[in-house]
Amino acid sequence: MSKWLWLGATVACAALACGGSSSSGGGTPPKGFYISITNFAYAPQNLQVPPGATVTVINNDGMQHSVTSEAVSGAFTLGVVAGISFDTQPFVGTATFTVPASAANGTVVPYFCTVHKGTMATPNATITINSSAQPTTAP
Repeated sequence: MSKWLWLGATVACAALACGGSSSSGGGTPPKGFYISITNFAYAPQNLQVPPGATVTVINNDGMQHSVTSEAVSGAFTLGVVAGISFDTQPFVGTATFTVPASAANGTVVPYFCTVHKGTMATPNATITINSSAQPTTAP
């Protein structure tokens, strides 16, 4: 039964993460920091974000994927780089995570999918901490 409770909580969390849309009449999506997953590929391959940024991950594949930090690219295990770690857990739809406000400029954190590991079209991608990074519209 706890498996079903966990699944229900995961679905509810994913619904909350993607449910807060706003409309500005012109239909312009909000600016932010985005990773999209389409056809087992992460885009962009290197997302630049400032310290404290919230990253929104949009899974367009209709099957579970994750964005999970790793200490070394290609290790395919949860890891920490300079105090930065994140794990969306496997999800369908939209998930978010926040980079620590204390993240050092220039830090590069590789990430992977815990479900598909090396079988992703782009098995590893990175997030680079860049205090000058600017938000973009959703992909």
